[in-house]
Amino acid sequence: MQLINHLLRWKIFLPFFLIVLILLSQEVCAENQPESSAFQAGITAFKQGDYNSALVFFHEAESLGFEKPSLYYNIGVCCYKLGRYQEAEEAFRKTAAFPQMAPLAFYNLGVVAEKQSDHEKALYWLHKSYDNAEADDVNLRVLAANALAQIEGKPAPSDWASYVSFGLGYDDNVELLPDSDFLQASNMDDWFLDMYLFTRRFFTGNSSSSGSYFQAGLSYLKYAEVGEYDTGTVDLALFYWKQAGSYQLEGGGGYYYSTIDGQSYEQSPMISLQAKRTLWPSTNLRFRYRLNYFDVLDSDYDYLSGWRHRTMAELSRRWGNYNGYLAYTLELNDRDDEDYSPTRHLFSAGVDMKPLDNIGVNLYVGYRSSHYDIASFDDREEERFNATLNLTYFLVNGWEISCKVEYADNESDDDLYDYTRNAVTLYFARLF
Repeated sequence: MQLINHLLRWKIFLPFFLIVLILLSQEVCAENQPESSAFQAGITAFKQGDYNSALVFFHEAESLGFEKPSLYYNIGVCCYKLGRYQEAEEAFRKTAAFPQMAPLAFYNLGVVAEKQSDHEKALYWLHKSYDNAEADDVNLRVLAANALAQIEGKPAPSDWASYVSFGLGYDDNVELLPDSDFLQASNMDDWFLDMYLFTRRFFTGNSSSSGSYFQAGLSYLKYAEVGEYDTGTVDLALFYWKQAGSYQLEGGGGYYYSTIDGQSYEQSPMISLQAKRTLWPSTNLRFRYRLNYFDVLDSDYDYLSGWRHRTMAELSRRWGNYNGYLAYTLELNDRDDEDYSPTRHLFSAGVDMKPLDNIGVNLYVGYRSSHYDIASFDDREEERFNATLNLTYFLVNGWEISCKVEYADNESDDDLYDYTRNAVTLYFARLF
């Protein structure tokens, strides 16, 4: 059945892209003017499959005064191929302003809406395409009719998305608080079982440019021998997002609770603000601020109660199946014990790639410096290097197997906080 569905989708979209190629071929005779040259360069890049470069040239032609429906149409196709559906919709709406291209633009607006799982909007545009197509435009009418037949009666997609994983791993230096590193490592190795469940519920807004979502996570880390390091967590969060011009804004809050060795350890309310903007084709800049208050419930560690501020700036770019990012994070702490209120600078980089349809590779490296202002002794300086490699093999029906390798090297003025850590985990997971 899944194969049939794929064939039906191919039947719908193949004529769509054939029409694109026909339109592109018609532009070969464009005049030799700067705006026409830029447009031609975009066509060449498109034919070579370089949609990022094609977009750059098309936007250059637009800025030089090139205003033709084929320009906006090609911009829409490039954005669609790159998965930038909001921009594709805007370009096809511009195309629809030209009567001779309106029926085809309506069809593509339906395709974009269906790609975003907005079936109601997809049906609206496809019906409009069919009704406005010329009587002798059999190809477009067949395209619209086939798409309508495929969508009508299709069950609405679930508003829920969930992920569950089970991992078995080995850690040669178990950490009590891997995220904070306020305490010494255990200097003990052990096998562990890592269980994680995550779910997210989407709520649509009044338009496709806004919405909200609720998410929850549950995790449990169980060691074979050092049971006093067993850790459980629960976190809940609610976020609202809105497209404001060229910015996507997001804000929300949440609650986090954790246990150690079966006993309550801490709880933490959280506030998060985020802004994201597209700088160039496939290049995004993101800023995020998060404020946590940690209420440590374990009396042995209550001196760690207090505030944490994290401000992050991230630059990311996508090249086909490859995505890379660079990030900087400033962390400021105001804990009950000032000796445990470090100022931290984290520089990180990552690459996510999918060299094959069923293979995923994720690489992360990070360098963090920490300064502790110690009241009664010399200040403490620490440097930490992290690296993580994750290899994933995608199975069928959302199942996947992955292997994660982690390395950490923490160097401190105080020998008590000097340590290295290596861990490897094999996960069996499913997205549903």
